[in-house]
Amino acid sequence: MECIGCSSFRHTKGTKGQRFAKEFNQNHRSSNVTMILSGRGKRKHLNPSDCWFLSNSFEGAFSLTQPFIYAGTSRDLSRGLHPRDGKRRRSATQLCPHQRWWIHDADSLSEDAASVDAIIGPSSSKIDFVFDPEDFNMPVERNVLMLDSKDYGEGCVLSSGSLSETSDVVCTKKPSLEDASMSQEWNWAECDELEVDPLPDSYFGLLGCTCSQAVPAGHISQLPDEILRIVFFYLPAVDLYRLCSVSQQWHHVISDPLFVPYRKLYYRYRKGEASAVKEIDWILKENNIKKEDELCMLNLIKHVVMFHFGVFVNAEAALTCLTDHPLFKQSEACVAQTLPHLVTGAKTGYVQALLAVIILLSNSVNDIQELISRLQKTCSTVTEFLYYMATLLFALRAKDINISNRIHYNLLYALHLMENPANISGKSVKCLLSTQDSGRLDICNVKLSPEQQRILSQECAPGHVIEIRGFAGTGKTTTLIEYAWRRPHLRFLYIISAKPVPVETNHIFPPNVECTTMHALAYQCIGYKYQNKRKLIVYDLKPFSIFKLPEARGSFFRAKLICQSLCIFFSSLDGTLTVSHLPGHQKSMRGGIRPMEHQENQQLIEDAKQIWEKMVNLGETKENGYFMTRDGYLKLWQLSKPQLLQFDVILLDEAEDCSPVILDIVLSQKCGKILVSDPHQQTSEFRGSVNNLLKAHRSHQFQLTQSFRFGHKIAYVAATILEVYKHVKDKTLVGGKQDGNIDNDTGPMAVLCRTSAAVFDEAVCITMSEKPSKVYIIGGLDKLGMNIILDIWMLMIQEKEQAAKDLVIRDPFIRIFERKGGLHGLKDYAIEAEDEELEERIALVEKYSLGLPTLIEKITSYSVDDLKFADVILGTACKAKGYEFHTVQVTSDLVKVPGYRHDHRMPSEFRMDVVPDIDWNLLYVAVTRAKRHLVTSKHLECLLSFAGEYFLKTELTSSLLREGMLLRCHAKGCSNFIESETTLTLIKISNRQNRDEDAGGPLCCGCAKQRIGPLTYLIAPTELVKLMG
Repeated sequence: MECIGCSSFRHTKGTKGQRFAKEFNQNHRSSNVTMILSGRGKRKHLNPSDCWFLSNSFEGAFSLTQPFIYAGTSRDLSRGLHPRDGKRRRSATQLCPHQRWWIHDADSLSEDAASVDAIIGPSSSKIDFVFDPEDFNMPVERNVLMLDSKDYGEGCVLSSGSLSETSDVVCTKKPSLEDASMSQEWNWAECDELEVDPLPDSYFGLLGCTCSQAVPAGHISQLPDEILRIVFFYLPAVDLYRLCSVSQQWHHVISDPLFVPYRKLYYRYRKGEASAVKEIDWILKENNIKKEDELCMLNLIKHVVMFHFGVFVNAEAALTCLTDHPLFKQSEACVAQTLPHLVTGAKTGYVQALLAVIILLSNSVNDIQELISRLQKTCSTVTEFLYYMATLLFALRAKDINISNRIHYNLLYALHLMENPANISGKSVKCLLSTQDSGRLDICNVKLSPEQQRILSQECAPGHVIEIRGFAGTGKTTTLIEYAWRRPHLRFLYIISAKPVPVETNHIFPPNVECTTMHALAYQCIGYKYQNKRKLIVYDLKPFSIFKLPEARGSFFRAKLICQSLCIFFSSLDGTLTVSHLPGHQKSMRGGIRPMEHQENQQLIEDAKQIWEKMVNLGETKENGYFMTRDGYLKLWQLSKPQLLQFDVILLDEAEDCSPVILDIVLSQKCGKILVSDPHQQTSEFRGSVNNLLKAHRSHQFQLTQSFRFGHKIAYVAATILEVYKHVKDKTLVGGKQDGNIDNDTGPMAVLCRTSAAVFDEAVCITMSEKPSKVYIIGGLDKLGMNIILDIWMLMIQEKEQAAKDLVIRDPFIRIFERKGGLHGLKDYAIEAEDEELEERIALVEKYSLGLPTLIEKITSYSVDDLKFADVILGTACKAKGYEFHTVQVTSDLVKVPGYRHDHRMPSEFRMDVVPDIDWNLLYVAVTRAKRHLVTSKHLECLLSFAGEYFLKTELTSSLLREGMLLRCHAKGCSNFIESETTLTLIKISNRQNRDEDAGGPLCCGCAKQRIGPLTYLIAPTELVKLMG
């Protein structure tokens, strides 16, 4: 194997090569000048120490790892990276001045060059630990000429190893073209030497050339395959797939079956490629790694021991590096007990067994990162082993083998951070919106990820549709802001669909961006007409408004169906009302599904058409049921086929909650469109497939998977919800490098619920406690409907007490039920109209009864209008979209799981696959609002147990059982003791929210097997596990 730069300059064997090496040591500068100017020279290699020095310098590392920066310009850092074609030679006057720095003042350098030990240390350096000089079949050159990068722009500093004070020569004057003539007269004494291309400089162009007058000494397409393999090895998989289409040479290198085969296998398997799935299935079958075999995890370790590790240099060195790993002693003890023959066998197999066990025992991403950092010193191909393990672990989860989803996630997360080493900033656009007026300066402080950079480099031509799908906190809005800032010559329209645009947004976006909502645009064209006629209502159409109309024929049931049909029509792409807009089911008063006759359906649609015609009519009316709604005038605007010709690009944010009407308006524009969404944060339900609509129009699609908001612990919970319960297999959410915890309630807390009723319950608990706290309600107290709740309470009191007739109900809708059956009549209406919000408020009134006014007064007194002054933040997950909080607590109403996966008392009718997607979305939104701490509930822990997550850690049993003491299993109802024969003991981490029920502690082998399944045979003898299991 040759070093970088070696394959382009083949060495000369025999005495000629040795003679050249001596000449190079004696007169480095003179010989380089001659080779550059004459175009002739003896072939030379960079020795391992030279390559190591260059790769650790700024210029060398940057020009090799960033070959495409400023490509095709005078600032192309890949200039001079390769020798020129022999047919295209240049004279000295054509060379870059940086390449002619060595021409003048030849006698000023010291004749004796110092050794490279002064630069990189003695012979037992890091590079010598991996490479052997004999591998290169060349004499090792110990003299290195250094170029001080600090003076690279103005002049050069030459030093030879550790020079004396008098031997330092600083070249501050760039030579002129006339200086070259005196050296051109020199001829080689040995005419039988082979002619080679002129060298760009003494570093063979590895540092690039930034001079604007220089002619490129080569092109990156001239790089040999060996160097391309080395460079491509360090690129993320997504970049490898993109680079396949650059050239035939690159496609050949990347598609080579011997180039990172297991990294490619991992992504092929995740995408469900048939050949990859067949290959992995065969491996699992041949090695008895299957659900039916209890020893499948031991079989997995036996299999990976036979894995070909590639260029594994020194097993002893790798073993030495692993001894400092936090899990080394545990893995060593496990291998010695379960696979003792490996301890005395080949060291390579033993090391690989230790690696596999450390991965299986890893409790966090930090454990895998520690492993990678240690092994990279001795084996650069360790990532291939890790990707192969990741493939097998992902396959085990797909085969429903009982192992924790955390193991695969930790491994994938660490590999992602290794391939994308940029520091991730914790700042986000939402924080900037609330704290700064000048957005540009702060946005620059956010470290853009490689995924964002790819989006920013994509131009949006007229008619193009760019779809950006990003997980929570991945900087979706930040990307749009930066995209607009980088294109000041374009006119942008920024639209947010689900809520009004914050005022601060205008300060973040550049002046060439107009921020608005689609409803605001529709109001400017159509809505204002109805406002002028005082025929516009700000709330949605309600069944009760239609009930009073002749078309409802005095039936709440008909009014509800007409109202639902109009709402479906408003969000559809259809031009007229038809039977297809009727709701898919008709719920009767008794809760069953009521069948509808065809004639009855036709009559309903005719009545709905009449109401719609009267809504469109600008004539005056006193009936609220004929008033125009916000969605109504938006539908009219969509039917008018508007064209926004004044804009070059439309930016649509939160597109997941857009109705088909809004998408149709955007997609019908002739300008470029960029749509940003997270389908897993969708909280609105519309008929029709929005995904199919986007798929038919989009020209480019990008993904954002790395979140800036939280670290790996919170990211793991969110990713598990997506992967295990929403079956998202092709992409995985990862976080940044910042810290974060689960079950830690440090700092200000946001309590997120599913319903407004649950928010009210939490507010009661906080304000009625011994030490009440200031609370902030997301969206304000009005969103909780305090006045309506109080009116319902009055309706209940009037029904119970005749003396309460003097109570005045302010809401006109609630007041009607004073004559329509009181509270019971209101409940019947809420059930028949399927008004869930009204049902929740009635339930609150019945729950708190007479004490309700006092509670409302208490909550109002402790409520604050500014989030900064609140001790506790309360709100629903739906209203929390767009926010982020230091600490988040998820309440039980967001997820209701009756028990843990291993609990035999679990109801047989409970099934995860029947939970609606919108419920998983709300839970995902709530979890991803946390920046540093996530406080879990027992129900959330039960949910995660179905993904194999029990929040366990391992300890050496010998360290727990000291002086013969006995430990009892902490599991409820278990009377077993911890056996001394077990190598490791599982420890349940306590849940601070359920300390009485789950204080944490050790688990016996039987209880451990219920939770971690076949992994139990790794921590205890097989006989003991079978006996206690």
